[in-house]
Amino acid sequence: MPNLIDPQKNYLLLETDGAAVTLPGGEAFWSQVMSGSPTDAGIKRLLAAPHGRLLTVLPMDRDWPNWERHPAGDEILYLISGELTLIFEIEGEERLLKLTAGRLAIVPKGVWHTAHMIQACLLLALTDGAGTEHRPA
Repeated sequence: MPNLIDPQKNYLLLETDGAAVTLPGGEAFWSQVMSGSPTDAGIKRLLAAPHGRLLTVLPMDRDWPNWERHPAGDEILYLISGELTLIFEIEGEERLLKLTAGRLAIVPKGVWHTAHMIQACLLLALTDGAGTEHRPA
């Protein structure tokens, strides 16, 4: 049976076998992931999946509070609306990439990155989150 979801309220785990698993979104998702002991069966599958990808749609109205990197794969960022500057740390130097609505950026595997808001955004992210690391901005 086809499912209709609001991608700002629910995220998707895209598994390597082609399955799409609906996950809680927003704070319900992030609090369980950061706790290390999720209760949602889908989030448990996400954390156990060797190379599934997480699809999220994120409303953003401020700079990211941290840097992140994804050692398991490239991250795809598609800006639905708004404007932001992606900041990459490559070989010890910061490199900037301005992203505008309708454009897509590929964040290379293992590269530290963060974002500076220019205008409130709606961002679609497709991430292989296995082993993701964070540090303060």
